[in-house]
Amino acid sequence: MADFTVSPQFVAQLCRDLKGCGDELDQGLQALKGAGRAGLGYDFLEDAGRHFQDTWDYGLGKVRESVKVLVEGLERIQREYDGTEQSIIKALTPQAA
Repeated sequence: MADFTVSPQFVAQLCRDLKGCGDELDQGLQALKGAGRAGLGYDFLEDAGRHFQDTWDYGLGKVRESVKVLVEGLERIQREYDGTEQSIIKALTPQAA
């Protein structure tokens, strides 16, 4: 049988990290949007940059959707795990007579 443990702290940190990943990706997109012809130097580079921005916008939206679903699932797992832990503790705690 596999050894399986759950670290509530790890799950909580993972949720926080996932929530921040979209913001980090967005910073790269904003930096690219700030570059114009003067920054890139050539029209074809600006066109390529605009295409990349559109693609990145779409991809970032998909990442945000996926992260939202994943975070919701992880938060549910954490709540269920915490509830199970509390039930086990209550069941194993001797009752005063």
